[in-house]
Amino acid sequence: MSGIRNLAALATSASTSRVLNLNLVAKRYPDDPMRKKAPLFTDDLLNRSILVKHRLRRDEAYLIPNSSAVATKIIFPLDFDDLELGGRSIFVNQKGFRQAICDLVGYRELELERDFLVLGLLNELPSLDPFLVREQLRRNHHQPAECYFSISPADSSRMQSFTSAEMAPLIRMAFQTTNGSGSAGMVGKLADALLSANADARLDPLRETLGLHGDQFTQGIFSWKGFIYYKWQFSEMIQSLIRVTQEMDQIKPAGRNDAATREEIRVLKTSIRKRIREAARSCSKVLALYDDAFADLVHRGNTAAFRRFLLEAPIFFLDLGHSMGVISHISSFWGYRFKGGAADLPTSEEFRDILLEFETGLAPRQSYSQPW
Repeated sequence: MSGIRNLAALATSASTSRVLNLNLVAKRYPDDPMRKKAPLFTDDLLNRSILVKHRLRRDEAYLIPNSSAVATKIIFPLDFDDLELGGRSIFVNQKGFRQAICDLVGYRELELERDFLVLGLLNELPSLDPFLVREQLRRNHHQPAECYFSISPADSSRMQSFTSAEMAPLIRMAFQTTNGSGSAGMVGKLADALLSANADARLDPLRETLGLHGDQFTQGIFSWKGFIYYKWQFSEMIQSLIRVTQEMDQIKPAGRNDAATREEIRVLKTSIRKRIREAARSCSKVLALYDDAFADLVHRGNTAAFRRFLLEAPIFFLDLGHSMGVISHISSFWGYRFKGGAADLPTSEEFRDILLEFETGLAPRQSYSQPW
């Protein structure tokens, strides 16, 4: 189990898809009866940990034999109230990880079997975005409290203007106003409320417009938030993906580069470009279903159809979340690895390994979505 520095920065600035900060959940909802009744993990220390999707460095690969390049790291803060002190970490499925967890939390393996099962389900995912995580757990008969499925503060801030633009047509319809200045303030307030962790009283105007109440309203708002999150994420990533596909051809690996390796790299580039297009097209198709249902609501007042879409659509989060997680990893890792220009040129072997990892991550997988 290793130490972690810069934990405070990681916990406050990381994206929703990369970090699941259970310590923050515990601080935000200390008295939430549902958090106590339906915790994500049964063990208190695990339920205050910080989970991170982490790209394994070469000197870490030996820890998890036969693993993918992206692992799930569990970080246990040394002090829950002062993350600057750092923490101890362990990867899911690294050698001896179960015993290390048992030693840390003071339970026997059999007593933690449910928690190990949940860790395994989270480890299967390419990202930790709340919409993908919730659906993965639900399909496997785990339904922790809703407070665990929030967008990170950093992403909420970045999403603010995008969310306001998405909501504006519905606000104008609901309040039958074309007054831009009059509705702008209301749009901003409702966007803040939608991005917050709870479907509170600020969203009452939407409750009436959509005709949803009780648990159905909570589920509908969560679904709507999910589609706005994925639309925002997709709009942020698409230009980065274009840059990745263009720069792949510009990189000339350093060192020796024999004919066989050059051909393998060429084939990998072709395959990756094709699979990126397919993944982007798949995401676009699902997001278009949401756009069509929303347009039907705004332009034709078809509240019933949009309401039904929101309640039935979370199954799409499995496919969207997987695709977004993979292409987000490609985009962010590419920007990190090749930010230094010629000084950062990889060897042929490293470049081939990177491309192989990308191709594997983009490989076709079983779809969980059914045509709506």
